[in-house]
Amino acid sequence: MLAERVQCLHETGRVLLEKYGGKFANMLKQCEGSAQTLVEMVVRDFACYRDEHMFQGRRVDLYKRAQILVADIWACFEGQKDGMFEDIDKITMFADYRVPQALCHFGALEYSPRLLEYLKTSEVAVRQGTSASPPEPGLLPTGHKWEVEIRGNSIWAVERICQHIRASGVHVNAILIDFYMWDYAKAHPEAMASIPIHLTRSIFY
Repeated sequence: MLAERVQCLHETGRVLLEKYGGKFANMLKQCEGSAQTLVEMVVRDFACYRDEHMFQGRRVDLYKRAQILVADIWACFEGQKDGMFEDIDKITMFADYRVPQALCHFGALEYSPRLLEYLKTSEVAVRQGTSASPPEPGLLPTGHKWEVEIRGNSIWAVERICQHIRASGVHVNAILIDFYMWDYAKAHPEAMASIPIHLTRSIFY
């Protein structure tokens, strides 16, 4: 997907030059401290960030890369100065492939037997170079209903975790849960080994 990634870089540079004087800092000024506004600006102006899919006749907006962009700015500035967003808690987790695996490990997410078997056989098929299209094992196309279900349910699982923690009097947001889940999965590959990830080639991850 190198060509697609290069195209994303070219698009980003072109839009920044055309609309924001070549500086992302100008986008930060225009969003006026709103994380939601910044996400909306990004997906409006940069097509490669429009992580939108149809699911059962309705459009589902996942916006993984747009949201993690905002979250990284918030984290980098520790919520101060250019990273101060009054509505940062509106950002959801960043739905890709690694956090769902960690959510399964902790019991916050559970795959159906059919989906679990598909994901396990798909990992083998991709390694062996025999990837096919669902329901045959292989790469899961971006926007496929199973991919949207995994990502959407991961977002909801993290929201439920946040609700549970907040009920104990501790404030937390989806960003912090996502960061923890991602870091844990990467640091404990042996614990994750039995839990398959969904294999998708996409510019939205």
